[in-house]
Amino acid sequence: MRLLADSPPTPVRRPALGPGDRLVLGFLAFSLTVALSLELYFVLHFQDMHERHDLFARGFQLYGAGDRTYSGQGDIYLPFALETINVFLVQILNCALGYAIVRPRAWRHPLQLAIGSYLSGSVVIYFWHAHAAGYPDMPEHRFWNYVLFYTPNLPWLVGNLWMSAASFGALVRAVKKN
Repeated sequence: MRLLADSPPTPVRRPALGPGDRLVLGFLAFSLTVALSLELYFVLHFQDMHERHDLFARGFQLYGAGDRTYSGQGDIYLPFALETINVFLVQILNCALGYAIVRPRAWRHPLQLAIGSYLSGSVVIYFWHAHAAGYPDMPEHRFWNYVLFYTPNLPWLVGNLWMSAASFGALVRAVKKN
């Protein structure tokens, strides 16, 4: 006769992740990968980027046609400030958000809304700062340079706006239900 103490513990079943949750986790993984590689590289080398010749430096020099601050020229401190916050603070919050999605936590949607709002807002400020000043860090104002300036930043703008909107909707539904 088996005793209850001898039986294995019953595993706790968590609800399966929905497609929206998997999409957020994928976006967080993408953001974390870029932050801990490309953006960390920029934070470590922003002052000597124009002197470097490795793959990441060449990529930043190419992007420099749209914004030379990322190639180590001009007023490099706004991008440095934004990327430092993103690499050293936001990625910790992204990991906490990933945990809150995988192990459902009540604070998931407020955190997701905060992260998405901050990051989409920082992209808008970066865009608006350049536009309002007349794109002073764009060496030549040509169509291709505008494409280089805006296109690489769109995943962070669109992805974080989507995360914010999804969490805002979830929070509104939760308030209406109560």
